[in-house]
Amino acid sequence: MFTYVGLITLTPEGRETLEKAPEYLEKFKKLIEEEGGVLEDTFAIMGPWDFLALVKYPDNAAAFRALAKIGKLEVIKTETFPIEKVELFVKALV
Repeated sequence: MFTYVGLITLTPEGRETLEKAPEYLEKFKKLIEEEGGVLEDTFAIMGPWDFLALVKYPDNAAAFRALAKIGKLEVIKTETFPIEKVELFVKALV
């Protein structure tokens, strides 16, 4: 499994119905799981994004499929990046 970080922002439509944010995040989780992914954790954050999600997918193809489905949601948008432990990064430099 490969790890990704998702930076999630509520759209204007999502902000209008902010009380439904738990429902939006549950739908987000379901779409990830449909593609064999695992939503490890979600955090509310301050700054330009509203939430941060740590997600594992079996491969990039699964991540792309899930993100395409998530992209169809009208209440959230996400920027997703693969991440790796610093130790692995440093090891690759040697």
